[in-house]
Amino acid sequence: MSIDVRVPTTGNAGEDAVIVDWNVRVGDQVSAGEVLVTLETAKSTIEVEAPEAGEVLRVLFDSGDEVPEHEVLAIIGAAGELPAEGDAGPTAAPTAPAADAADPGATAPAEPTPAVVETARADRHRASPRARLLAERNGIDLSTVTGSGPGGRIIVPDVLSAKRATAPAATAAPEAAPVAPPRDAEVAAAAAPRDAEFQLVPVRGARKVTAQRMHASLAGTAQVTLTRYADATAMLSYVKRLRTVTEAQGLPKINVNDVLLFATAKAVAKHPEANSVFDWDGIRQYRQVHLGFAVDTGQALLVPVIPNADALSISGVAAAAAASIEKARSGKLGTAEMEGGTFTVSNLGSLGVHWFTPVLNTPQSCILGVGAAHQSHPDAPSLLPLSLTFDHRALDGAAAAKALASIAEAIETVDVLSAF
Repeated sequence: MSIDVRVPTTGNAGEDAVIVDWNVRVGDQVSAGEVLVTLETAKSTIEVEAPEAGEVLRVLFDSGDEVPEHEVLAIIGAAGELPAEGDAGPTAAPTAPAADAADPGATAPAEPTPAVVETARADRHRASPRARLLAERNGIDLSTVTGSGPGGRIIVPDVLSAKRATAPAATAAPEAAPVAPPRDAEVAAAAAPRDAEFQLVPVRGARKVTAQRMHASLAGTAQVTLTRYADATAMLSYVKRLRTVTEAQGLPKINVNDVLLFATAKAVAKHPEANSVFDWDGIRQYRQVHLGFAVDTGQALLVPVIPNADALSISGVAAAAAASIEKARSGKLGTAEMEGGTFTVSNLGSLGVHWFTPVLNTPQSCILGVGAAHQSHPDAPSLLPLSLTFDHRALDGAAAAKALASIAEAIETVDVLSAF
């Protein structure tokens, strides 16, 4: 009996996953626990294992396809067992019906040979499921389409190209219509976009979820951003001394971002109105700071959370941050490790950015953007740009300004603050 291999729970109900890579092909023999396929969600990568040993009877999606949560990815069963097309469940192998008793000359159809079965299997998989659906909706015969996917497989862009090629020519303009001068026509032709001039990047997986959340954040909140400088001279000197001592004694490294997270958590703890989550039923102002911080993995922007960050030492914050960054970049950061945040920090200083407007990580009410420290001349103090975006529904501008001032002060005195 065949078994469906499905997309596991991704952590967010209804969230799609993107297929990164298949480790098996149709016809392969697999053992229980063997990794069949790797998926990517908005927050992590997932390895899907074979629930038991058997033959891979069907692979329903291609690498790069976006697949809903709990959708069937593949089917495993006994060798030679062939589920019917469009049926995710088991289907008995075809058997020859008995000859009609009233017609002694009737003969039963022969069972398909292995070669015929393999050809049928190949025909079903010569186009991705989404490409087949698009072709059916547009009346395009896939036998006339040349595939550009792996192994010549037909993918969605191939069907779109075929659709454009078969589109009827535009109706000629009436004779009385004015004709643009040649120069204008040349300019118009030069301005017209051409497929060869751009690369189409699908909006899916982590990028799709991030886009949806950012759009929802801006559309559903009253966001305002305040900016100011903090004098980072003492902090940078303190980090330099910390680096010297930790390297000399073989201790874990502590960097500028670790110290910034520590100072921010200490300051935000004094301003519960900024350490809050907005809801129409009431604004939840938290007593502890569960600090989120943005991590660019190269594939997606993730925001791990350091629970009770305001109660940790600098070394404690540094250790928690380092562990979260490692997990995020290796695709092992769990959903639970990105939930429950009450305040978020986004640091773009290492990229040379000074000022920017961070977007709220809803439902949180505040997010701090940190830019690159810089000096106007060699003897001037090192100024650190701070941008605090807040939800005006949860707190007023004066309260946000006071919270930002406390953060700046904590940064300026972090070498003393760390002693308490």
